[in-house]
Amino acid sequence: MKIRRRFRWLIKRLLSKNPDLARAYYHHRLHRESRRYKEPPLLIYQMGKVGSKTIRSSLREVNLDRPVFHVHFLTPDRVERTEKERQKYLGTEKMGLLRHVWQYQYLRKRMESGFDGEKKWKIITLTREPVGRNIATFFENLRVELSGDRYIIQSDYYGFEGIFTIGDMDKLVQLFFERLYHDRPLVYFDEELKTVFGIDVFASEFPVTKGYKIYQGEQADALLIRLESLNDCARDAFEEFLHIKDFTLINENIGSEKVYAPLYKEMKDAIILPEAYLDRMYTSKYARHFYSEEEIARFRAKWHTSGN
Repeated sequence: MKIRRRFRWLIKRLLSKNPDLARAYYHHRLHRESRRYKEPPLLIYQMGKVGSKTIRSSLREVNLDRPVFHVHFLTPDRVERTEKERQKYLGTEKMGLLRHVWQYQYLRKRMESGFDGEKKWKIITLTREPVGRNIATFFENLRVELSGDRYIIQSDYYGFEGIFTIGDMDKLVQLFFERLYHDRPLVYFDEELKTVFGIDVFASEFPVTKGYKIYQGEQADALLIRLESLNDCARDAFEEFLHIKDFTLINENIGSEKVYAPLYKEMKDAIILPEAYLDRMYTSKYARHFYSEEEIARFRAKWHTSGN
């Protein structure tokens, strides 16, 4: 047993020092795991803060004979650029962020090999009204600790750190406007789903009342669901797309349950969104495609009032 533990320690140490070897080893693990399944992969493939972790947790309770991967982006340039940015995490407590990118590389290799003659992959993706999504995303990329009535905030993603308290939102709001990439939801489906899989979700009308739509592609089929409709349509959508009977949602990663929840609520109450910003979000092709005029009017009214 001592020899075995010593050997494992040596392997772990070696992998923590050699990124090429660590990447190859991780890809080997993913390939070996995927071979256990008869069906091709299912990708939960979407922008951040649109309910994807709820979908992932819910699917874990279903006996799917296919590997499930959770990915945010698959365009080659962004995958390679992000791996370079995260090389510094090798052998650290943030190693998981680097493995996420290696997972994306593994999937790209399978895709670039012609999908290995597989049946079509399955994709699940989601939308969310852009302003609420952007504020939630801003907080998701913060590391927050509570010390008394002070929130100690640090973010490698945005490149800042500081101490904030309830009632002192000006600096945090300024950072939101300055550091977040606000157009992500507006361009996501064209930059990712269309570029990577050739699926153009804007090429045909989206059934707003129904809340979901299935798109057929050459290499993959995609189920797109509005987060705002998820509770009402999930059962029908997953039965139609994956033939799952009585699909049940298991909520996860809820912002209102996190340590920063009071700060998050305070910022939503205090933030003043310029008309130009609301116009940019709600007159976009994205918003007008997935949401009705009445819904957009309600979203705009929400962000014009306090107590959001």
